[in-house]
Order: sequence, then C-alpha cells, then structure tokens
Amino acid sequence: MVAPDRDRLRRAFKLGKASPVPAPAAPAGGMREFLQRRKARLEAGEPGLGRRLAVALPDGEECRSAHGAFWRRELRYPASHVHGAVALGASRHLDCERLAALAKDESFAQLASDECLFLDTETTGLAGGAGTVVFAYGLGFFEGDEFVFEQLFLRDFGEEPALLEHVAARLAQRPVPVTFVGKSYDRHRIHARMAVHKVAAPVLTPRHLDLYHLVRRSHGKVLPDARLRTVEEHLLGLRRHDDLPGSEAPAAFLAWIRDRSGPVDRVLEHNRLDVLSLAALLGVLAGAGGPSGPNCDD
Repeated sequence: MVAPDRDRLRRAFKLGKASPVPAPAAPAGGMREFLQRRKARLEAGEPGLGRRLAVALPDGEECRSAHGAFWRRELRYPASHVHGAVALGASRHLDCERLAALAKDESFAQLASDECLFLDTETTGLAGGAGTVVFAYGLGFFEGDEFVFEQLFLRDFGEEPALLEHVAARLAQRPVPVTFVGKSYDRHRIHARMAVHKVAAPVLTPRHLDLYHLVRRSHGKVLPDARLRTVEEHLLGLRRHDDLPGSEAPAAFLAWIRDRSGPVDRVLEHNRLDVLSLAALLGVLAGAGGPSGPNCDD
C-alpha cells in the first residue's frame, strides 16, 4: 500500500492536525478489566480515547501503470449467479425492441451486452463540481460466460490520475455506461475529475443507459417510489442487511483518510451490491428471456 501524504489530504479537506489525547490513568486494581472496557470503548468510537481501530480494505491488488499505482480488486461470477432472485446472465442477451422503446432511443435497438459497462461510483459529496472527488468505482461487464466485477479505490489523492486512466480504458472498451441515476449524476462527477487531470474518455456520450428512467416508465405506476432499494425489493427480490447508506459514504472515506478508522469496507460492499443490481435489473427490464422480442446479440 502506498503511504498517503497526510498533510496534503488534510489541506484538501481542510482538516486540522489532530491533537493527541492523553490516555486515562489505569486504576490501581483490575487492570485486565480496565483494558477490556477501554478496548470496547475504542471499538465503539467513543470520543476522547484516541484513534479507533484501523479498517482494512478487502483483498485486492496494487496495480501499476505509466501513470502510477492504484488499488483494484476483481471478482468473477458465473452468468448463473443469482442476485436476489434474478440471475446476472438475464442481461447477457437483450430484447432490443423493448429496450429501445423503454429508453426512448432507437440506437439501443442495436445494443449488444458486450458494449455495456455497469457503473456505480462513491463520492465525497452530492453537491458536484470539480471539488467533489470520486473515491470508489464499481465496474461490471460480461466476459464470455462470466460477469466480471472490478472495483477501484482511491487510497491517496496522488493515485487518482492512474485510476482515472484505467476507468477511461474500460469506457473505451465498453462505451455504453449502464447506471442508476448516473446520467444526471455519476457521469458528470467522473467527467469533472477527468477534466481536472486532463484524461480523455467517452463519459458524456449520448448512448447512456440510465435504468432509473426505464424503471419509471415500466413500473412507475405500481412501485411506491423509484429508489434503487425499493426497486431491488420489488423487482429483484433482494433485501439488504447491515447495508451502509450511501449518504454515509463521504464521512466514512474522510475518516479512513484521516486515521484509517472509517468503515470503507462497508462502502465498498454497498458499491458491489449496486453494480450487481444493475446487471440483474437490466435483465428484468429488457432481457431476451422475456415473452417476446428479437435478440440483440444474435
């Protein structure tokens, strides 16, 4: 792991240097009980007790390129892998006619699943602009009979150019992003970060499959709302347990950058589930296994 430039990160996020807090004196007796109580309070993150226990990233690898190093992990699932109650492979072959009608875009009548890059990001805020950093990317794509999930995480701001170059390469290979509300959010955050680092990539392209709009058009009258969690429960049969809400991701990342205590492992798990849901949801909405429609990939 590349050691982060702590002073640079503090300046970027306007964080002051943490003042050391002296540990409380141990009682004359009962040292074992005192240490056990203190460990429990540290794990609970009680203020005034110093640093919480460090949070480790999932098993991954450090990749290196001409642009530097970055963290990446890869998971492979057979197309038969069931997410909720839907196999990921349901979106391997698409009903072109239905997809084009739902997307209100005739260009999707020629879409092949190998062109799709299932994409979800985690950022330092919702306000937008160049100051909003994308610190995690979840990328998914079909490769033969497997669904490949690739995850990138920004361990240090200095790694961002290399990480963005990798994302740009994936977008060049699979130029049709498949997102959920990504047409109005994710792609603009990615584009802003790439503009900062002068990375060229097909991000703001006309062919962008935002499943949020497809859900609204096909199920908007029967669903309570069109949030992804609602869609997962009603259309995928998926209920998440102990999921970290996306709204807590920025604070988790900042805490991890500050002293490695933020629950970024839970953020990355949330991101993984989001990407798998995109693949399963596209199969529900426009999979060729439906009642009718030509197969785009034939």
